[in-house]
Amino acid sequence: MSTKIPNELAPDLVLINGKVLTMDSNDKIAEAIAVNNGRIVMVGTSEDVKALIGDNTKIVDVGGRSVIPGMISTHMHPGIGATRFFEIDCRSPPIKSIKEVLIKIRKKAQQTQVGKWILATNYNDKKLVENRHITRWELDEVAPRNPVFLSKETGHLYIVNSMALELAGINKGTPNPPGGKIERDPKTRELTGLLYEAASSLVTKMIPSYSLEEVKAGLKIAFNQFLEWGLTTVHDVAASPIIIRAYQELLAENNLPLRMNFLVSGLTGFDVSLENAVPSLLRLGLQSGFGGYWLKLMGIKLIVDGSGSGGSAAVYTPQHRGTKDLGILVSSPEELRDRVVEAHKAGLRVGIHAIGDRAIDIALDAIEAASKEKPVSDIRHRIEHCSVCTPKQLERIKRLGVVPTSSIGYMWGIGDDYIENFGPERVRWLHPHKSYLDYGIIAGGNADWPVSDGDPFKGIYEAVVRKTSTGQSFDNRESVSVLDAIRIYTLNGAYAGCDENDRGSLEPGKLADIVVLSDNILEVPKEMIKDLKVDMTIIEGKVAYKQAVS
Repeated sequence: MSTKIPNELAPDLVLINGKVLTMDSNDKIAEAIAVNNGRIVMVGTSEDVKALIGDNTKIVDVGGRSVIPGMISTHMHPGIGATRFFEIDCRSPPIKSIKEVLIKIRKKAQQTQVGKWILATNYNDKKLVENRHITRWELDEVAPRNPVFLSKETGHLYIVNSMALELAGINKGTPNPPGGKIERDPKTRELTGLLYEAASSLVTKMIPSYSLEEVKAGLKIAFNQFLEWGLTTVHDVAASPIIIRAYQELLAENNLPLRMNFLVSGLTGFDVSLENAVPSLLRLGLQSGFGGYWLKLMGIKLIVDGSGSGGSAAVYTPQHRGTKDLGILVSSPEELRDRVVEAHKAGLRVGIHAIGDRAIDIALDAIEAASKEKPVSDIRHRIEHCSVCTPKQLERIKRLGVVPTSSIGYMWGIGDDYIENFGPERVRWLHPHKSYLDYGIIAGGNADWPVSDGDPFKGIYEAVVRKTSTGQSFDNRESVSVLDAIRIYTLNGAYAGCDENDRGSLEPGKLADIVVLSDNILEVPKEMIKDLKVDMTIIEGKVAYKQAVS
C-alpha cells in the first residue's frame, strides 16, 4: 500500500517527463526534478518524483523537452546595455549603410534642442555596405548644431563630430592620451573624428550622465530579456557606482529578478565614469564574495588592451583592422601589475580584460607576480574575453589556476570582424574550448552583451559549430560536444563566480535555478542550436519567465 507524502513535506514544484541534463560530474540525464523551498530535493525518474507530490505541488509536464541548469553569462554590461536603450540604435542588421545611420541622426537632430548631445550606439563599419567608418564631416552635415557621439557596438572605438571635438578641446595639436589614439588623416593630419580607447574620455567627460531612475528603467528592460534567454545569473563586469546603487534599490523593491555578481572598476583614465575602486574597498575591508545569492561582489575589473573587432587588441604580430599594428595598451604592464598585486593582497579577485595574445601574457605576468608576493590557493583570478589564446598562454593559465571568461559569443555577432582582423593562423586559437578541455582549464562563456547578441544559445552553437552569423567558419579543431558547450554556460560559469556549490548543475541541495527549452537540444540538428528558445525560466523554484502561447 502506497503512503501519501504529508503536504508539509511535499515539494512545491515538480518537473516530469523531461530530458533533464543535470551537468553533474557523470553527465547524468534524468527525467524529473522536485523542488522545495527554492532548492532541488530530488533528481530522478518521473515515477520517483511523482511519489513525492502533495495536494499543493505544482506539476509541470515537460513533454520530452530538455531541462538544463539556469544559465550563467560570465561577462556582461547590463548598465551599458540599459542606457543604450535611450540612444539611437545603429545595429546591423537591420541597418545596412552609412546613409541609414545618418538619416537616423539627422532625424534626432531635428527633434533635439540646439547644443544638446546626440548619442548613437551599436554601430559597426564592417557590417555596412560602404565597409568604412563614418567621418566627422558627415556627422556635421546631418547634425550641425549638436555635438554627436557615436559608439561602436563593441565600445573601444567612437566617432564624434566637429562640435564634440571643439567642446572637448581636441584639435590638431592634441597629443594622444595614454591608452588611446586620436585618428588623423595620414595626408592632411586633419582629425577624422575617430577616437580609440582612452581618447574617448576626452569627450565623455562632457556628456551629461544618466540619472539613477533612467538606469533602473533600462535595467528592467534588460532583465526581461535575460530571463527570456534563460539566464539566471549574470556577471556584470565593471559595474559603476550608479549601477551598483541601482541593483541595490531594485533588490530592495523586489525588482531584481535574477542573480547579479559584479566586478567594480579598478581603472582610471579609460572612462571618466569609472575610478579605481581598490582603495575604497580596502578602506571598507571588503573582499571577494561579499554579498548574497542575489547580489555579490566578485572583485575588481582591469583592462590591458582594446578590441579584436576594432583592431586595437594587443598582439605579437600586426592585425588587419583599426590601427593595423600591435594594438593599444590601455594599461601599462607596470600599472597593471601594481593594481593586481594591490587587489590580490586585499583578497580581491581580478578580472582582466585581455583579448590579444600579447595582452593575455601581460595579464598573466601580473597575476603571477601577485601570486609570488602572496601565495593564495584557489583565488580564481580571471582573464576576461581571453580571445587569442595559444598553447603558450594555455599552459600558464592552467599552472596559475586562472579562469578564462571566454567571449565565445563574439563569433556569432562580430566573428567576421575577428576573422578579418586576426587572419587564419590566429583564428585557430580564438576561444579555444577544446584546448581548454585538453588542458583541464575551466572556462565560462559569454557574448559581452550588449557588444554581441547575449542569447547563450548563440554561444553554445559557436562552441559546437564555430561559424559566424554570415556563415564564415572558424577552425573547427576547437569545436566541443553539445554537452560540453552547455557546461560552459552552466557549471563552468558557476565556477567562474565561485558559485559551483549552489548552482550550475541540477543536483539535490542546489538552488532550483532551472531552464526548460523549446526542444531537445541533444537531438536537434547542430545548426538549429542557435535558434532554440526558452519555454520557462525558473529561479529559486519560482517561474520568472514563461513563453507566451501563440
